[in-house]
Order: sequence, then structure tokens, then C-alpha cells
Amino acid sequence: MKDPVSMDARVMAYVDGELDAEAAAEVERLIATDPDVRADVEMFRNTAMLLRAACGEQQYADTSPRPATAATRPEWIERRRVAIALAAGVLLTLGGFGGGVWWTRPPDDDLLDEVAEYHAVISRETVHLAEVPADHAAEFVDWMSHRLERRLSVPDLQAAGLRYAGGRMLIIDDSPVADFLYTRVNGAPIGVCVVRGGGMPSPLRVVARGALRLATWAEGGVTYIVVGDLDAATARRIAALVASQQT
Repeated sequence: MKDPVSMDARVMAYVDGELDAEAAAEVERLIATDPDVRADVEMFRNTAMLLRAACGEQQYADTSPRPATAATRPEWIERRRVAIALAAGVLLTLGGFGGGVWWTRPPDDDLLDEVAEYHAVISRETVHLAEVPADHAAEFVDWMSHRLERRLSVPDLQAAGLRYAGGRMLIIDDSPVADFLYTRVNGAPIGVCVVRGGGMPSPLRVVARGALRLATWAEGGVTYIVVGDLDAATARRIAALVASQQT
């Protein structure tokens, strides 16, 4: 299992250009194979870019020499953490008063863990996959729209080779979650979960939970999660299809 503290430190050092060639190449190999690492690299790069935009390049820059050694790492880790905290504060202020700059964060990882655990169990069902079958789709949509206080619709995923099989209501953290379930010719079922309370808008990211991939994003006060035994590219393609149908 990867040490998250060590991994964050390496990713931050990579983004800052503080790794030697061998260490940088190791991170680049991880970027090519691990969607979580790619998302972290993007987040840290965006943080640096937005901080420079908010505070000015000269104010952000630290031109003192920093060789990438074990002795200097605590200093740059602490400096980077301070920079991220400052960026969050500045950008939250701009988001509130500047009209258009948003500080985004990934959806709660606990939520993704819960969805993955639910789906790992539900997707094994054959006869009783859905709580409300597909021929009662309108009933399920009305029920979950009322519970989530948002008008829902069944995403049409036929273009991705998925057939709507029905839906379930999940309860996560004492809150209802609409789970639209789909079958496919080859492979286990796919779920599309809709959770009220997405906070600020957040871009699409794909994370792994065992054999499952979860493509998740937030918009309009709602978090969406596509979950299934998928590769990252397919998860993103299905997520884009779902997102294109939201109003």
C-alpha cells in the first residue's frame, strides 16, 4: 500500500521541480499508470498556477537553491503546505467576491468508499439487482427526486452499451443516494449514483477502489459517481455521457 504522506511529498516535489532525474522518472511512471497520482499532480499544479495569479509571481516565487535531499525535504514540504493553505484562503475569498474564481476539492473520499462497498455487493446480484425495476422507472425517478429535492432523470447510456435495469436507494451518512443500475453484454453491472450536497463544483476525476473505478464530479449542488469494474478511460466516457444529460 502506498504511504499517502510520502506520495504527497514526492508529488509536490515533482510539481516544484525539486526531484532529481531518477526520482522524477519514477513519479512519471506512476502518473502514467495511477489515476489518483495524475489527479494529485493536476491539483498541485492548479494550486501553484492559481496562487501565482492571485498573489503575483514574485510574491509566490522562492528563488533560493533547494537541492532535493532528505535534509531539505521538511523545509519545502512545510513551505508547500503553507502555500496551499494560503491559496485556499485567497481563492475562497475571490470565489466569494471576485465572481468566477472557484477553489474546488474532490468529493469526500468516505463517500466514494461507501459507494464502492455498496456496489461491490449489489453488482453480484442477478435476479434482484434493482430495488425498483426498469419498467417502473418513472416511479423510481419521482421517489428519488422527492428525497433528493432535485428533479432527476434516468441517464440514457445506450451509446455506451449499457441497458437500464432499475434503481435502488442507498443510505450513506444518513442521507439518501439515488443509484441507477445498468447491465451490459460483457461485464458486471454499472452504477450511476446521485448524491445531494456536492458543495462547490469540482472537475471529473477517476479513482480506484480495488477492482472498481469511480468517476466522480460535482455540479449544481449535486455529486455524481459512476462506479463499476471499468478501466479509467471507459469510466470517463460514461461520466461524460451522464454529465451531458444533466440540466
